Amino acid sequence: MKKISVIIPVYNQETIIACNVPKIISVMDHYGAPYEILLINDGSTDSSGQQLSQLNYPKIRIITKENQGVGSVFKLGFLQATGNILILLDLDLSYGIDNIHKVIDLSNEWDCVVCSKYLGKNAYPFHRKILSFCHYLFCKRIFNISIRDMGSGIVMVHSNLVQNEQFICNGFGIHCEFYLMLHKKKAAILEIPIQYTHYPGNYRLFFHSIQTIKELLAIVHKRKSD
Repeated sequence: MKKISVIIPVYNQETIIACNVPKIISVMDHYGAPYEILLINDGSTDSSGQQLSQLNYPKIRIITKENQGVGSVFKLGFLQATGNILILLDLDLSYGIDNIHKVIDLSNEWDCVVCSKYLGKNAYPFHRKILSFCHYLFCKRIFNISIRDMGSGIVMVHSNLVQNEQFICNGFGIHCEFYLMLHKKKAAILEIPIQYTHYPGNYRLFFHSIQTIKELLAIVHKRKSD
């Protein structure tokens, strides 16, 4: 049976760690496959690090690094994971924890499965929806990537597709870079509708928007030079 690695970014989420990590463990135990959970603390400035250190589960690996962004977390997770199947998971569980089973089941038929809040009727802040749509239009026009929910909180991908890949983005630009890589490899990608519950999170509108624009331009430059 294939081993599953669940990669979870953690940044200033002290209020949900003690509640949500046991839920994830319960879901993975119930599934029955070998697994590990990588909780990667991206330089949290609250008590997240302390909360993580108090977790006592044999299948959890806690990794602490300096704050660089979600892209840096995924890159480190890709290097550290030992599973055949990778699950990229938001700790807030806004995409519905039961969908973890669904994407794992679909791994037998698909290279990558993306849970999408945009394929159903889900409430989402208007300004975030506009930014997401602009991001989608840019990536579709420039890179021919048609994934609607690139920042999905539950994504399954086979580990062999990301091994030895050199990603350049440390922030949210990683999403575009990730799907561009899969597109080049002609990976079979499925986007499925889910019920979504919005969680405010740590998104900083101005800072992260500027960072993402810079990273998208860096991807364009790298693509031209390759």
